[in-house]
Amino acid sequence: MRISENQLKKIIRNVILAEGAITPDQLGDDFKVIIHNHGTRVWPLKSLGRVDLKQRFSHLDPNTIINMHCYTLQIKYKIDHGKTLDPIFDHVGELEMRKWEGMCNDAWEIYWADVEDDYIDGGFGPLMYDVAMELSGEHGVMCDRNSVSNSAARVWDYYLKYRADVFTDDVDIDNCPSDMMSQGEQGQIRAGGESPWHQKVYFSTNTVAGATTPAIDALNRLGRVEYSFSKKLGK
Repeated sequence: MRISENQLKKIIRNVILAEGAITPDQLGDDFKVIIHNHGTRVWPLKSLGRVDLKQRFSHLDPNTIINMHCYTLQIKYKIDHGKTLDPIFDHVGELEMRKWEGMCNDAWEIYWADVEDDYIDGGFGPLMYDVAMELSGEHGVMCDRNSVSNSAARVWDYYLKYRADVFTDDVDIDNCPSDMMSQGEQGQIRAGGESPWHQKVYFSTNTVAGATTPAIDALNRLGRVEYSFSKKLGK
């Protein structure tokens, strides 16, 4: 039986999905990573999550305006069905990140990340996290300040335990809002106590050692990355 080009592409895609965490070199020509630079957005502190600022951070005004640089990362897969001249792209995954200037060690918060069900086991989540970490530069990335899904927790655990090329640093707990730690747990950390795993996830930043960008460099070399900019950036 003869296999059509589209069937072959589907087989190749399914093989990729079965291999686990994916690298830029494993992405086929039909995949592309989009890095959208939103520039600086204005966020009232009270809109950044479910943090009880009055109780935990009484020195902060919940109406304080924070200027946050923001990126959106997307991975898309080209579907060439032959019915239209322009290709159709399937949405694979998306990640959103924002920079906490003057708080949280100036780290970037990954506050949204999702992979579509058809691609959930393809290792695309870790690839997006790698790109986000490289975009964050010297200040690194940290998890959502309010909640972490089971799949995201596995990614953070992987960076904490197994990535020799990733440097982890503690976040200043007095200057970084989060719902995930009680007053007693905060006191335990201030007293020099050992941090439970969930505290380490919520109160650490992750930075690529040497501020290198191997994933982004590989995507550029392979021509599988596209950059876009908000109009206000003048691009």
